[in-house]
Order: sequence, then C-alpha cells, then structure tokens
Amino acid sequence: MEEAVKTLETDLKQGLTSSEVEKRLNKHGPNELEAEEPESLWSKILEQFKDLLVQILLGAAIISFILACLGDGDEGLTAFVEPFVIMCILIINATVAVW
Repeated sequence: MEEAVKTLETDLKQGLTSSEVEKRLNKHGPNELEAEEPESLWSKILEQFKDLLVQILLGAAIISFILACLGDGDEGLTAFVEPFVIMCILIINATVAVW
C-alpha cells in the first residue's frame, strides 16, 4: 500500500491539493471512459442475418418460394406455407435478438 502511495505521489490522510488535481487533469485528462456511439436499430437487425445458419435458412426460403411460384399449380397456396414459415421463424428470431 505504501508503495502505491509513493508511486502516485499522494498522501492517504490529506489527499491531493487543488493545484495537484488541476496539474494531473491537465497532464492525464479526466478519469472517464469514452462514450460508445449507439448502434442503430437497422444495424442491429442486419447483424442478426450475418450468421451462416440464418443465411442458409434464408436461401432455403427463397428457393422454396421460387419453386412454389414455378410449380404446376396443383398445390395452390400450400406450396407457399414452407417459405412463409421459414421467414416467420427468421423474423421472430431477429426480433427477439434485437429486443
């Protein structure tokens, strides 16, 4: 403890004088952390889609949607259920992660 007091050139009972405080503030600056820039909502949302598994699911949804559009029409709206469910899962996942 005494070694730290000597290194910091201070007195445990009296502390620093006003002039010493001013001198150290000028030399070292205030004892503060730099404020981080807040991350925008859009960048938080995009961050959720950078994961490889999410990208694979997104690709599967797109391919499934294209196949449903190009299908012969026998399935009707049921062909669109799979891409819709995948997209809902991805949106819910991103919403929960951002929240």
